[in-house]
Amino acid sequence: MEKIINNYKSLLSNLENLKSLSIDNLDLNKTGLFIVDMNNGFAKEGVLSSPRVEEIIEPIADFGKVISSKINTIVAFTDTHDEDAVEFKSYPAHCLRGDMESEVVKEILAIDNLEIIEKNSTNGFFAIDIEKYKDLDNFIVVGCCTDICVYQFVLTLKTYFNQNNLDKNIIVPMNLVETYDIDMVHSGDFLNTIFLNSMMQNGINVVKEIKL
Repeated sequence: MEKIINNYKSLLSNLENLKSLSIDNLDLNKTGLFIVDMNNGFAKEGVLSSPRVEEIIEPIADFGKVISSKINTIVAFTDTHDEDAVEFKSYPAHCLRGDMESEVVKEILAIDNLEIIEKNSTNGFFAIDIEKYKDLDNFIVVGCCTDICVYQFVLTLKTYFNQNNLDKNIIVPMNLVETYDIDMVHSGDFLNTIFLNSMMQNGINVVKEIKL
């Protein structure tokens, strides 16, 4: 048990020592912003909504509004399911098509040049045509949940790029991702720590924040 606790402290230290990234260090002509599942069903209402996720709405919206005039690609994924979705065998019914839950929150909708992509699974990679983004070198990924939809998207992106020998920069700002918390079931702080570290170990560029 002591070893596990010491290992966890080391993982926490990794995050505490993260550096910030200046937006000026990126070629914005080759940079895209991918916003994961910042919809009403995860941030504001419904069985899977979380106040932790709600807290990152404004920071993401502010970030997106600032860079929207500087980059050409801004994508917002949102869970959008039919009533017979197979995913409901794993999760409670949520974000039904045509329901408020599946709508991107209004604060994010205020970002200019926003492309909304519906997805029927936790992994947004399978909802996009990756060839459409072949000219991007930098993929900034924000949103929820750190350990589920964000994690799956960035890891699938990374392994796709590795498979095809493509040198791309996948960036996850720690201050713009979050996950939910259920006491004794799903520890938000613990899982943020574990999965952000796992991203780093898999070649994802996790940073403290992106300074504008």
